[in-house]
Amino acid sequence: MWPKMHGDLVLDALVMVVWRRKPNNAVLVHSDQGSQYTSIDWQNFLKTHNLVCSMSSRGNCHDNAVAESFFQ
Repeated sequence: MWPKMHGDLVLDALVMVVWRRKPNNAVLVHSDQGSQYTSIDWQNFLKTHNLVCSMSSRGNCHDNAVAESFFQ
C-alpha cells in the first residue's frame, strides 16, 4: 500500500474486481470526488467496462459513514 492515495492504486483495485467478477451487466461504482476518481484514466476505464460512475456530493462526509463503521 502507498502512504498516500494515488489514482493507480484505486484503478488497480478496480481492475482486479472486474477481472475476478467479470460483470455482464452495468455496475454502479460509487465514490467520493477525490482526484483519483475524477481522473481521465478512471473515467475511461469505467466507460470501457460498462461501469456507471456515481459520486457523492462535495463535502458529504456522512455518505460512507455506515460502510466505514461496519468495516472498521
